[in-house]
Amino acid sequence: MTQTAKKVIKLSGQKEMFSVEKITESIWMAAQKVGGNDKNLALELGELVKETLEIRYPNGESIKTTEIGELVEKVLIERGHAKTAKEFIRFRENKKHARQDKESLGVKDDIGLSYNTLYILKQRYLSRNEKGEIIETPGGMFDRVARFLASVEKGKKNQDMWYKKFYDVMINFEFHPGTRPLANAGKKAAQLGNCFVWPVEDDINFIFKILHQSTLIKKHGGGCGYNFSNVRPEGDVVGGIPDLAAGPVKIIEMFDLMTSLFRQEGRYESGNMAVLNADHADIFNFIAAKQNDGYLSKTNISVGITDAFMQAALKGKDWKLVNPRTNEVVNTVKASSILELMATMAWQTGDPGILNLSAINKGTQFGNPLLAKKGPILATNVCGEIPQYPYESCNLGYVNFVKFVNPEARTFDFDKLTSVMVIATRLMDNVIDASWFPVTEVTESVRAHRRIGIGCVGWAEALTILGIPYDSKEAFDLAEHVTKTMYEAAFEASCKLAKEKGPFPLVKDSIWAKRAKKPRNVALLTFPPSSGNAVICETSFGIEPYFALAYEQNVLDGMHLRTVVPLFVKKLQERGIYSDALIQMVIDHHGSIQNIQEIPADIRRIFKVAHDINWRDHIKMQAAFQRWTDNAITKTINMPASATPKDIQEAYVLAWKLGCKGLTVYRDRTKNDQVFEFGGRKNPPAGGVNICPNCSGKLIRDRKCLKCKKCGYSTCEL
Repeated sequence: MTQTAKKVIKLSGQKEMFSVEKITESIWMAAQKVGGNDKNLALELGELVKETLEIRYPNGESIKTTEIGELVEKVLIERGHAKTAKEFIRFRENKKHARQDKESLGVKDDIGLSYNTLYILKQRYLSRNEKGEIIETPGGMFDRVARFLASVEKGKKNQDMWYKKFYDVMINFEFHPGTRPLANAGKKAAQLGNCFVWPVEDDINFIFKILHQSTLIKKHGGGCGYNFSNVRPEGDVVGGIPDLAAGPVKIIEMFDLMTSLFRQEGRYESGNMAVLNADHADIFNFIAAKQNDGYLSKTNISVGITDAFMQAALKGKDWKLVNPRTNEVVNTVKASSILELMATMAWQTGDPGILNLSAINKGTQFGNPLLAKKGPILATNVCGEIPQYPYESCNLGYVNFVKFVNPEARTFDFDKLTSVMVIATRLMDNVIDASWFPVTEVTESVRAHRRIGIGCVGWAEALTILGIPYDSKEAFDLAEHVTKTMYEAAFEASCKLAKEKGPFPLVKDSIWAKRAKKPRNVALLTFPPSSGNAVICETSFGIEPYFALAYEQNVLDGMHLRTVVPLFVKKLQERGIYSDALIQMVIDHHGSIQNIQEIPADIRRIFKVAHDINWRDHIKMQAAFQRWTDNAITKTINMPASATPKDIQEAYVLAWKLGCKGLTVYRDRTKNDQVFEFGGRKNPPAGGVNICPNCSGKLIRDRKCLKCKKCGYSTCEL
C-alpha cells in the first residue's frame, strides 16, 4: 500500500495485516452469488479499493474493517454493480448477526436486552430523527409510551402517578401495550389501534367508500376484517342485466390488491380477514378461492358457521344457499359437502379457517353483550381473535406470564397477576383516548365501545418453569384458572374506571344497562399472536407451545439468526449435557427433542414443540383459554404432514363442540418458504422455507422483512 504497511483493526479489537486479496475474494464471492463470472473484474475493483485507502491513509495508519467494508460497498455501487453490492452487504450483516455484536447495532442498551431484541427494536420501534438516525434507547421507548398514555389523565398529579405505574410494568416486562402504541405513541397523528372491522354492503359506491377508508387505516398501521355475505353472487343480475355481478371473491381480490399497493407508513403491508357465511350462494367458490398458490396472499379467509350449520352437517341434512340480494334460496346442498370441502382445502392450502358466529353471539358478557339491541357480530380482525362491529378497532396488550412464575417454588403468583391487570386495564383504556384515526366513523365507534384486548406472551415458558407438560390436564386447568383471574381483575378494574370516568357509551344497549355495576369497556381479554411483543420480551408467542427449541431464522433477505430457547439451554447445562453438537442435533431434528435419546426423558416430557403435540390437545388448550375470554383467541392447530382432510374436519367439529370462537388449522408442509430452517441450510426440510412460526402461514417478502399476512408476524418485528 505505500512504503508503510497498514494494519486492519477487527471488531474484536485484534489487528492483522492488510490484505487486498481478502477484499478481492469477498467481492468475487458476492459477484458469483448474483451470476457474475469475471474474476478479473473483482481483481480490478479490489485494486481500486486499495488505491483509495492509500490516498486516505498515506502514513501507515491502522484501518477499521468496518471502514473497508463501507468503501467496498461504495465502490461497487459507483461502478454500477448494485446486485453485487447488495450481496456483499448481506454477507457483512450475516457476519454481524453471527457475532451477536450489540455494539455494531448503534443502539444504546440501557436495559440489558439480547442482540436479537435490540435488532428488532432498532428496525421497527425506536424513534428516529429526520435523517433516519436512532435517537432513542429501549428504556426511552417505554418512557415515551408511558408519558403519552398517562397524558390523558386529568391533572398533573394523576398523570405523574399513572406514568410511574405504566412505566414500571413496562420496564419490568410484566405488561406491554401492543406494537402500534410502541411505534406510534407520541407522534402527532398517533394511530394506536391494531385491528379493524368494516361493513360491506351490496352497493358498488359503498364498497369503494370502504375500500378507501380501510386503505387509509392500513396506511397508518392496522389489519382489517370484512364479512362479504351481503354481496350478491357471481353472475347475478346488475341493473336488470343478468350475468354481470362480480361476486364476493372478485371483490375480495380488489381489497387484497389494495393492501399490497398502499403500505403502512409506506413500508409494511397490512392484512385482511375475509368472511363469508356458510349459507351464501357463492360459498363453494369462496372456500376454493386460494387453491392457486399466491392468490389472495394478503387475505386470510374464514367461513362463518353457526350451530344450525354444524348440526345439519353432522346429521347429514340439507342446507339452503341464499342470494343475499333477494333472500331467495338458489340451491340446496348437503351441509356436509360444505364442511368436507372446507377440510379438503384447509388440508391443501391452510385456508379456510372457521368463524363460529354462534359462539361469538351468545348475548352474554363472554359473547357479544350488545346482541339484543345491535344484532350479531359478523367479522373479526385479521387473525380472528377480535370479533367486532363495523368500524370498531381493538387495542392489544400483553401480560408476560414468565414474570408471574416463581421458579424456586414452582408456583404461579395470582395476586401479582391481579395487581398488574388493574394497571394494564387502565393503560389500555387510555390507549383509546390517546388514539387518532383517519376515519371519523372509526373514532366514533372505538370510543362508543371502548373495546380492549389484553392477552399474553410466554405461556410455553411459564409451563416449562412450572414443570407442566403443555398437553396435560394440569396445563389446561391452569390456563382456565389464569384466564379467570385475568378477566375478574380486569372487569373489576373496568367497573371502577366506569365510576371514575363513565361506562362505555353503548352500555345502555348492553346486558349491563339495568345493572348497578357497569364496565367502562365492552370487552377486555383476547389472546392474539403477540409476535412483536414476544420478541421484545424474549418469550414464546401468545398461548402457543414452542415452535422449535433450536432453529435458524432467515431475516432480511438471506441473513440468518440462530436461536435456541434459553430455558432449554439452562436445563441442559444443569444436567451437564449441553454442547454445540447436541444443539445442532436438535436443529437437524426440526427443533424437536422427542427422538433424541441423549436427552433425558423428563426433559423431553416438558420441552415439547408444536408438532410434538396432538391437534386435539392444541384445541383443548384454546378452549381452556376461551372459557373466560370475552373476545376470542388466535391459536394455530398444528397437524403433521400425514394428517388427512378427515382429521381437519374432526378438528372443526371438536372446536365447535368446545365453544371455540374460531379455528385455524395448519398441516405441516402445506406451504412453501418457511422462515425457520429446521435442518440447517444444507438440508432444508421438505416443503421449503419461509413459514410463519406463529400461525404457520406463508411469509411474504416486504423489502428487508418477511411478513405473515395471516397474523401480522414479521421477522423485523413480530
